Amino acid sequence: MTEVEKPHLIIGTAGHIDHGKSALVRALTGIDPDTLPEEKERGMTIELGFVFFDAPGSERQIVFIDVPGHEKFVKTMVAGASNVDAVLFVIAADEGISVQTREHFDILRLLSAREGIIALTKSDLVDAARIEELARDVRHFVKGTFLETAPIMPVSALKGDGLPALIDALQAIGSRVRVREDCGYFRMPLDRVFIRQGFGTVVAGTVLSGRVKTGDVVEVLPEKLETRVRGVQVHHSKRESSSLGRRTAVNLQDLDKDVLRRGQCLAVPGFLQPTTRIDARLELLPDAPKELKTRDRVRFHIGTDEVIARVVLLEKEKLAPGGSMLAQFVLESPTIALYQDRYIIRTFSPVNTIGGGEVLDTAPARHKRFDETALAGIRRFEGTLDEAVYQYAVNAGARPVSAAEITLRLGRPLERIQETLGRMASAGGLRKIAEAKGDRFLTAGMFAGLAEKAAQAAVKFFAANPQKPAMTPAEFQAALPTEAGDAAARAVADELVRTNRLARIAGGISLPGHEARFADRDQAQADKVETAYRRAGFEPPLEDDVCRGLNIPLSSFRKIMGALIQQGKLVRLDPKVTMHREAFDRARTSVLQYLGIKKSITIAEAKDILKVSRKYACALLEHLDKTQVTRRDGDAHRLK
Repeated sequence: MTEVEKPHLIIGTAGHIDHGKSALVRALTGIDPDTLPEEKERGMTIELGFVFFDAPGSERQIVFIDVPGHEKFVKTMVAGASNVDAVLFVIAADEGISVQTREHFDILRLLSAREGIIALTKSDLVDAARIEELARDVRHFVKGTFLETAPIMPVSALKGDGLPALIDALQAIGSRVRVREDCGYFRMPLDRVFIRQGFGTVVAGTVLSGRVKTGDVVEVLPEKLETRVRGVQVHHSKRESSSLGRRTAVNLQDLDKDVLRRGQCLAVPGFLQPTTRIDARLELLPDAPKELKTRDRVRFHIGTDEVIARVVLLEKEKLAPGGSMLAQFVLESPTIALYQDRYIIRTFSPVNTIGGGEVLDTAPARHKRFDETALAGIRRFEGTLDEAVYQYAVNAGARPVSAAEITLRLGRPLERIQETLGRMASAGGLRKIAEAKGDRFLTAGMFAGLAEKAAQAAVKFFAANPQKPAMTPAEFQAALPTEAGDAAARAVADELVRTNRLARIAGGISLPGHEARFADRDQAQADKVETAYRRAGFEPPLEDDVCRGLNIPLSSFRKIMGALIQQGKLVRLDPKVTMHREAFDRARTSVLQYLGIKKSITIAEAKDILKVSRKYACALLEHLDKTQVTRRDGDAHRLK
């Protein structure tokens, strides 16, 4: 394995301004993360800085994301900290825990950071007693959090004290941090956009899932700008592709820098959908300045993006500092989010970090507040993957869902979703709907409801249409919601037949024991219609002529014709030719006998043996082709 092929360990710095974050990164790597002239002039980090570092003997290449410490740039800090593997939490030994120390720490905790090291910088400016006192304060400060057992390491960027031990500690984190689960679809939130001379527009970020390679078609979201990848770079080196967990720069074709920004997301087309409504678990910080109320306007930070949103509290009227509640965010502009993404909220004005939490549903309905059914559904997204998959199927209603679409919505590997669906179907919680393109699923409750609805509809149908021997597949499916589709309708019919609530007969679905019969008032007219066609033999009249000749109202005539055809007493060869079954059977037998001798038959030959005009001969032969008794071979028709 060469150095450039090492997996990345993304380390985000955090801490108060002037506590030495950039100086520490520079001392560890020999590279200054502050690259802007304004940063060098002011001695203050303004933009995100990225430094690649290969520690000798390390299995992973460390990538430092150096974030601004000033309160004016917390938005930038959140963008940089959103997708790190671990944190280098910096506290200056001479100043101790300061304002942005606390805010950065709150942000990291709300973003669910899990690994980190605490560096007490500028240790050369204080004595051992101060270090010991500060270490105690820091340990108390991080108690009960992800940094509770993190090493506290005094270091001096100026003199190099403690740096070798810090590098060892970072490498140790690299051996513990697990590789993220990969759903297989490319996704990369953008934290940098720039122009590279000779290349054009370049965007950069951390790949959160999937792989991107030169030549791929990708889209920039939420604007859905489709483009093609001209080139890929990792650690300033050209690569054919990059994958999960790697800091990556992507050269985009035919997109102007002016339409791109930090906060957008680069992804494979069709994977992510922009949203303006998000269900989430919201946690308000204990030191939030005041309680939160429904309709409060906040700054919603997700990934590298910031959008303005209104909060809708779903469980209570107000959320007090330190409290937690299910909430829905109504966004004023679209953004990109995925199930279990972490987010931060800050007050609209003045701007302060007040809370955050976990995204649960990125395409929810508008909920009625305090609705226990809705709340129970949202809570399932907080549970196991099984519960989240089940709730996704619940939300889909009568529309059967596939493993592929759940993978896209929940961002989990397809194989894992398929296994989950199969297991839940075997356990009875879901009902499998077999389709040619792949299985789909309904909740067992929804399937049972559809079956009951269809059974009741069948009873009503035959009460209104006793003359019909069966419901056609289209008539049966019409009893179910349109979104259920034909595959679900077939599955429902199979279940009702299996349980003897319906019976399957030629032509469709019927009630067990049902015998087609006309009502007394219709029977006489049906007898007249059947007689007219029986007498006509091989050259039947047009249906309109029969209707007028027998003086039957058109609506009644159509009902009678449909029933006689379904009962098999009449056979409709084409829209203009309908024969009595007896005549059709005689004509069919004559054609088959002729084919038994001659092997083929033309329309002219059929005219001669049946003594009919071309119209009827043609209709008969085409019907035999359509029903696969014969096949057309040029001008002739042969046995299939």
